[in-house]
Amino acid sequence: MGKRIRNRADELAFGALKKAIETDKIQLCLVESKINRPTSPVYNPWEVLLPILVPVIIGLILIMCVGPIFGLIFMVIAISATSNLIKKKLENKLFERTKSYILLGYENFCKLWDFGGIVLINAQNKKIACIAPDADWKDFVIQNFEDLLIDKKTEENPEPVKEEPKEEKINETPRQRRRSRR
Repeated sequence: MGKRIRNRADELAFGALKKAIETDKIQLCLVESKINRPTSPVYNPWEVLLPILVPVIIGLILIMCVGPIFGLIFMVIAISATSNLIKKKLENKLFERTKSYILLGYENFCKLWDFGGIVLINAQNKKIACIAPDADWKDFVIQNFEDLLIDKKTEENPEPVKEEPKEEKINETPRQRRRSRR
């Protein structure tokens, strides 16, 4: 994963990808087991630890103060509730954080793509997908969203074509030209 060379084609492909994600032409899916781990750029350890740590600490306090059976029952109920209810909120939070990280810039997207755990799905045809890091996202964007590849700046403000003034051609024959005398 060396430093990537950024060229105009990469910028256009990333711009089209960004427009497609913003307009929901591409559905972004995450493989949480890959993307939500300590070396990931979008990993937040508190979102993984707190849903389990808080019920365990409260349960231990209840075990010491009230009794072991009440504390253990509380831990089991609280951990099952957090794993079912809070998990969906945390998944949505991870998805939004990943989406905003991707849309921040080309380098961020490439870093996350090389890390893996992202799936790009064509919203029009759900059978067409691109899975990171093995597939080529640029080919996916070019093949499926070529209409978004056009740079709007050059399309809206094309450079004016300078027309050269037309010279009138005089139909001169050699006899009509004057020759200078020395």
